[in-house]
Amino acid sequence: MDQITSTIVIEGAISNTMSNNIVKISSSQAYYDDSPPHKVEGALVSVEDSSSTYYFTETAPGIYFLGYLLASPGQEYVMNVEIAGEVYTASTIMPRTPSIDSISFEVDDNDRSRFFVKLHAQENPLPGDYYFWGVYKDYIYQSDNITKLHYLSDILINGSYLDGLKVQNVEANRGNRISLQMASIPRDYYNYSIAILKETVYTTGPFKPAPASLKGNISNGALGFFYAYNEVLYTAIICDVE
Repeated sequence: MDQITSTIVIEGAISNTMSNNIVKISSSQAYYDDSPPHKVEGALVSVEDSSSTYYFTETAPGIYFLGYLLASPGQEYVMNVEIAGEVYTASTIMPRTPSIDSISFEVDDNDRSRFFVKLHAQENPLPGDYYFWGVYKDYIYQSDNITKLHYLSDILINGSYLDGLKVQNVEANRGNRISLQMASIPRDYYNYSIAILKETVYTTGPFKPAPASLKGNISNGALGFFYAYNEVLYTAIICDVE
């Protein structure tokens, strides 16, 4: 097997929900190496805004958590990571807050065990919003990787009332409690996420090339991305459906 130089990979996010301020640090490996990624322990991780510096605590190997920051819309945040004397930085600006008036459900005619989650909300009249949607079932998160999130920019919907836009789907039964997560994200992270999906999910053919490493916003040659997102949740029980 060809040998490659290991590269630091940093995946970080902060939000308006304290439980979501997490930075994950690992090192890259060969494409055909199916062993678990190496977790990078002992890093010094912090985020600073215009007035304060906040320090993360390593809660598990390679997992760093910050439980006392509620990110604010319009504020810039700078992440600093120090690993064995090397420093990696990235910055992001917290987007404005999205809104949800209500959600409804529609049975998927192709799979009666699945339900579409439909959004009812006023999209912000100012341009430049980017979103992802996730879903919880009975308080358990169902959108635990990027392929299970649904992404959208406001280019075609700017300022519109979204009266039943299908933004998620979930395997469920009547009586399940469903929570829709709607998150505003920065434009650069939206573009990064779509690029990942194009390199992985949205490919066809038996001879497709190995995915390329995508350049994120981390300095000093590291891979990955650091971003802020602003989320709201709306919960409803599946009962009457279309």
